Amino acid sequence: MKRAKKRIAVIGGGITGLTAAYRIKQKIEAEDLPFELIILESSLRVGGKIYSMKVENQYLDLGAESIDTRYPEALELIKELGIEDQLVYSEGGKQDLFYYNELHHSSFPTYKGIPMNKMDIWKSKMLSFNGKVATFKDRFLQPEQLTEDIEVSSFLKRRLGDEIVELMLEPFFSKVYANDIDDMGVRANRETIFELEQKYGTIEKALQEHPELEDRSGNYATFAHGLSVLTDKLEEILKPHIQYSKKVVEIKPGVENTYILNINLKEEVRVGAICVATPTTEYTKLFKDKELNKQFSQIKTASIGHIVFSFNPESIKNYPNGFGILTPRRNDSFVSSITFLGKKWPSLYGSKEVLLGVNFGRKGEDMIVSLSNKEIEEKILADLGMILGVTEKPNYRIIKRWPDAIPHFSVHQEQTMKEVVGPMLEERYPGVLIGGNGLEGFGLNHCIRQGNEIGEQLVEVIKKQNCL
Repeated sequence: MKRAKKRIAVIGGGITGLTAAYRIKQKIEAEDLPFELIILESSLRVGGKIYSMKVENQYLDLGAESIDTRYPEALELIKELGIEDQLVYSEGGKQDLFYYNELHHSSFPTYKGIPMNKMDIWKSKMLSFNGKVATFKDRFLQPEQLTEDIEVSSFLKRRLGDEIVELMLEPFFSKVYANDIDDMGVRANRETIFELEQKYGTIEKALQEHPELEDRSGNYATFAHGLSVLTDKLEEILKPHIQYSKKVVEIKPGVENTYILNINLKEEVRVGAICVATPTTEYTKLFKDKELNKQFSQIKTASIGHIVFSFNPESIKNYPNGFGILTPRRNDSFVSSITFLGKKWPSLYGSKEVLLGVNFGRKGEDMIVSLSNKEIEEKILADLGMILGVTEKPNYRIIKRWPDAIPHFSVHQEQTMKEVVGPMLEERYPGVLIGGNGLEGFGLNHCIRQGNEIGEQLVEVIKKQNCL
């Protein structure tokens, strides 16, 4: 039993779980702690939604696409791991928007579609006169004084008006192009522009003080061999602790503040502390607690997919000014974003073919992910015909589905997770911490930040349990 109390389990080998495990291992070794670390991954590979595939001599990312370099967490970890020299930075400026059946490119500096210089809004062809005037509300409003969280859309519309939010900003602020800014909490998602508005008083002043936030080349990074380079490096370091094909199906409270993990319905392992870094859809299966599961069962998810198409250059009639295209929800299209891979990463894709990375599926439209490959291809090609003027068949295509990949927390649910689920979990399952995509924001930086925090916290928890 003494040994079990000193065993830390990380359930899930995605980027959050791997980062948490890496920090736990560091702390154990630095402080010479008598703890054992195990990582239980249900599949034959780690990495979660980071998934790189080699096609001939090129590496394609079919899940997470890149690292946003305007935030520090991922780059700091990469530098610490000694793989910074393998990074490649984006080119091709920023994305265009497809609306009113044409492509729109903001020739002026922006941050997620918001003009860095307020007067540049008069150059936009997407907004009406009243829509442009409404963006100046920000100058005359005091910073938002929030007693509770509000939706990202509500915050932006109060400051900048409805029109610019719905037409120009929504696809940029929807994170992985699948979320709904009418649901996402501006505080819960640690939205940078809100934090800066609180500091400087207006969005306009905040952007003037932070020119590094501008949408431009260099904002994104990947590796020459795909984002899996990051998870491969973590896997190399953590290899002695990783157990593959080990699906935890239940967490049962044991004696003396320990837990029994039921693995594959075949074996049990007793541990003293746990990091749960699984998809949110697994929570109700892991915890047999009616009150907790009442909250967990309310979490909605969206399924998304990614296709890489290879076209001959002459097959595409409409090319964007930037490296890709975003489509607002108002468009009648399954496509949420298109990336011209050779334009965004010219050092990686120098062939004569045009490689397109296409994201599809978002809240309310994710049924497309359940269709057959042929049906998906037909629908996406129809959209590409409308957006890019594509009429010819692709040379090849690669489809990757991500069922129930994106959790949709309403503002109320985000508050509940922090104010109800957090304390309830701490009381009923002390020593168990939950982490994962969507709980503290979206994207690699947020997941790595959460992994850092959980790793530190979990070691302190188990030290306290063992009176160390």
